[in-house]
Amino acid sequence: MRKEIKVLQIITKAEWAGAQRVVYEICKISKEYQNLKIEVATGENGILVDKLEKDLGIKVHVLKNLVHPINAFIDYKGYKEIERLIRENHYDVVHCHSTKAGILGRLAANKVGVKRIIYTVHGYWPILQYHGIRRKMAIFLERYLAKRTTDLVLISKSDVELSKRMKIGDEEKYRLIYNRITVEKDKIENGLLRKELNVDNNIRIIGNVARVDNQKNPFLFIDIANEYLKENNDVLFVWVGDGRLIQQAKDYIEKLNLKEKVKFIGFRQNGIEYMKDFDLLLLTSNWEGVPITILEAIELKIPILSTDVGGIKEIIGKNSVFGMPYSISEICKMIDKKLNSREIIEYNFDNFSDYIKLYSID
Repeated sequence: MRKEIKVLQIITKAEWAGAQRVVYEICKISKEYQNLKIEVATGENGILVDKLEKDLGIKVHVLKNLVHPINAFIDYKGYKEIERLIRENHYDVVHCHSTKAGILGRLAANKVGVKRIIYTVHGYWPILQYHGIRRKMAIFLERYLAKRTTDLVLISKSDVELSKRMKIGDEEKYRLIYNRITVEKDKIENGLLRKELNVDNNIRIIGNVARVDNQKNPFLFIDIANEYLKENNDVLFVWVGDGRLIQQAKDYIEKLNLKEKVKFIGFRQNGIEYMKDFDLLLLTSNWEGVPITILEAIELKIPILSTDVGGIKEIIGKNSVFGMPYSISEICKMIDKKLNSREIIEYNFDNFSDYIKLYSID
């Protein structure tokens, strides 16, 4: 790489979820390269901003018009805001994450004439959630934007195949880079969840750490709990996270008379510390890329069982996923096997420095 390369990463939300963790990890690894200067633009203040600035000393630009909901007037202002930021700071590379940032950021970078425009696809669920004409329009937009992208980063082989099927971008632009995180295990407190819920060690905890929304399918989690608890009394099901369906989920739990055995405890900033007490991570998502929660569970040596969506099977193997349509009774048998065997999953993908290679513009 030349003397200094200036990179702008753009992401809409500043929460502490999957795409935001990837932004953080890229910034963290970039500190090993003196000739690389990374800045981040986001649409809000939040945990990500705090961690980037305080932990890594990364400069963050909070753009007031880079918002998540679709609004043509505000989105145009957001586009102009990004364009102005790129022009004023003369970035060599613009790297976009998430759908809205991927649209506005790539359009603005292309308009300014940035040499390298990168987009990381954190799973195709923003497209797959639609049907009919809306899905066709979303695919058409991604095809259009892919022509204005130099590198299309895909986080699983399944997403590579989806890109090919949907004809999004030329294959020579595809870059397969699996997600990676660093976990400081020695700093994670033990027993935090059990202490909060007053649960002793002879009760096994089956849990999830995720938003409570349609994508994550909390109602399947509750249905599995309802069936499993019919034969097993020494188990507690716990969901850590908040979202627009949390009250509906709690109402459903009450309807099934499961309040003592199924807990939705809301958002916790230190979710991984709560996960440390899990005996099994149970993911029930309708669609995913490669969720960070899985990588955290692997680091903590927690057994995992998940729906077979996105690139999850590539990471945890076919014996740790269940497909669609699913049988809840079969899932319960898989839970028994996981709890009894304490099967540990190894994660051997470690090519995250490939992001740094993409930032070279020589």
